[in-house]
Amino acid sequence: MGNKSDSGHIDNLPLSNDGNKIKPDMNLSGVDLNLLVVLEAVLLTRNVTHAARRLGQAQPAVSRALARLREILGDDLVVRSSTGLKLTSRGERLAETVPLAMAHIREVVSSRQAEQGVRVSINAGLTPALLPHLLKSTARENEPLKVNTHKTPREGLGQLRARAVEYMLGSVHEACDDIEHELMFSEEFVTLVAFERHDLGGVRPSEKAFLDLTHIHLVENGTETYPQVVDALMKYGRRRTQLFEVQDITSAALMVSESGLALTVPRSIAGWLTKTLHLSALVPPLAIKQQEVSMYWLAGGSALSRRRVIGDIGAAARSVVEQEQAHARLLRPIAEA
Repeated sequence: MGNKSDSGHIDNLPLSNDGNKIKPDMNLSGVDLNLLVVLEAVLLTRNVTHAARRLGQAQPAVSRALARLREILGDDLVVRSSTGLKLTSRGERLAETVPLAMAHIREVVSSRQAEQGVRVSINAGLTPALLPHLLKSTARENEPLKVNTHKTPREGLGQLRARAVEYMLGSVHEACDDIEHELMFSEEFVTLVAFERHDLGGVRPSEKAFLDLTHIHLVENGTETYPQVVDALMKYGRRRTQLFEVQDITSAALMVSESGLALTVPRSIAGWLTKTLHLSALVPPLAIKQQEVSMYWLAGGSALSRRRVIGDIGAAARSVVEQEQAHARLLRPIAEA
């Protein structure tokens, strides 16, 4: 038996690689990796039902896993409040770190580091239009393209920092010292409304008619998808409480097609949405800052190989965006008629 120190702990605890003693509460042998998958889903969705849907599991199974996680971590993680479910203080801290850790675990398990090819994460709103064309554009190359998606800038940057991807295509609305970027394209916003319900006086509605619409506020896990749209609405007297909050762009567009709601998105996204849904595209009578889409990567690395990747993906992205934007423009006379 080992000797005990004055603090009551056993002196001959196992040592880590750096020579420090491993405390019993640091032992991970009893933690199922699947629990970490559930933890990530719960932290991202802040809802057991939504986490179950995300994982493709039954809600009772996720509830049991959450109960086990609460026992292991000694924290409720998700609690009810006057405004609905919210993360505890520790849950908020874990939400910053767990997705990054899980991205790294997935990288190890899938052995992606050993594979050849360019790894890029594309904003989920751009993926339906861009992905088929990007895959075609790299099909003739020896180096395959591996694509992840991200819904928020934080999620995309997390993939970069965890080295799950080498590049991220999307929009980041704040400066990051460890991240470099290059602008791929900029585009204006258009507003989508249900085709049958379009009665706003043409494709350029009056300011009053436009502001009287109930506008959708796209928010993914607490992050505004297009903050410049909300800023513009607020400058003209709208309040956040007057906006209809929705998480997913596709769900929002479906709701618009069946209601009197309005959804303001970049023109290329409006293009692919109007291909499948009966929507009219309007020109907002407000000044909204253009959406800038850039390629992001960790500072440093080979400038030569980066130049080729950015050139190839950037050219394909700009070509697709131009096609989608043209489709949205073609809808204007139809809406006006």
